[in-house]
Amino acid sequence: MAADNRPTAAAPYLPAELIPDIARHLTTLQDFFALRSTCRSYRAVLPPSRAVLASQPPHLLVPHHASSRRSLALVHLPRRRLLRFRAPTPPLPSAVVASDGARVVTFDYFAHELSVTHLLSGERVFVPDTPFLFSRAVLAGDLVFLIAPGWVRYCRLGDGRWREACCRLRSGVRGLYMMVGMLAANGVLYALLNTCQLAIAELRDDKVELKLLGGEVSDHVRNAWMESTDFILGECAGEPLLIFKGLVKPQYKVFRWEPGEQRWVRAMSLGRRTLFVSGNGFDAWLGPDSPGIRGDCIYEALPQAAGWSEYLLVDNTCELVTIDYHGAPELDAVRKQVWVLPSLY
Repeated sequence: MAADNRPTAAAPYLPAELIPDIARHLTTLQDFFALRSTCRSYRAVLPPSRAVLASQPPHLLVPHHASSRRSLALVHLPRRRLLRFRAPTPPLPSAVVASDGARVVTFDYFAHELSVTHLLSGERVFVPDTPFLFSRAVLAGDLVFLIAPGWVRYCRLGDGRWREACCRLRSGVRGLYMMVGMLAANGVLYALLNTCQLAIAELRDDKVELKLLGGEVSDHVRNAWMESTDFILGECAGEPLLIFKGLVKPQYKVFRWEPGEQRWVRAMSLGRRTLFVSGNGFDAWLGPDSPGIRGDCIYEALPQAAGWSEYLLVDNTCELVTIDYHGAPELDAVRKQVWVLPSLY
């Protein structure tokens, strides 16, 4: 048989300047990274960024033990399945202790070392000599806070030096107050007290000075407090939120801070925005019409199953979603699962 000497058709070529526009329409991270890995010119014009990841839906970071006891993987929310994309592996042995939707904080209990990892770029910052005892970790810009009753330790990423600070209310305020949460919103560092009161936190080397906002909380807040298992400080569109979780079933009550009245006011909706919480506390929020999710909803990562709950504030309904996948931990194992929101990168 004669050899076929017909010329082979060349693969179609797309100019690199068109690639970011194509990437903005991709809805899975594996498609994004497959496109990015095609050639060097495509990779150069596709750094993981908010501009090219705007159409990516939220993902749940879950343990994946198929190849290693310390591996992590991502679950795609709308498709409700594990992605082939694997998250960067944290140091062994580590626990996930915080997320801001874009970065994940893990803590190595044996080495007393904290690491902050950008999951899509792989960039990682290590903070040595991390204190062992803390109840909550919080990311706020280039600062990481470790909170425990009566004190807080904080470190500026890249500095590597922990500072211990006691929490002190400004003079003239009496009572037994402890800080239980922190977050930054619109350049302001807020603190939540054990009385459900809100304060502005100012860092002053060896102390955190708290400026109490408003007076005692209302009866509506007290009642929600009595009916809840936990309360956390959150944020939505620059406004601090007080979030209560019900005792019996997945149920939430949300209060927003009203600066003019200096008090918590019940929020019956979120303006079609969405909150994401986990066992570590508040992770992040997304604006209206975000891809693959419902507005006026609270998504919470389940503590002992691969999945989440979706609680709709406007009608107080809740849906539980569980995902079965190869490499999942044994049933009822405690899982430190947090949210990853690529559109925030």
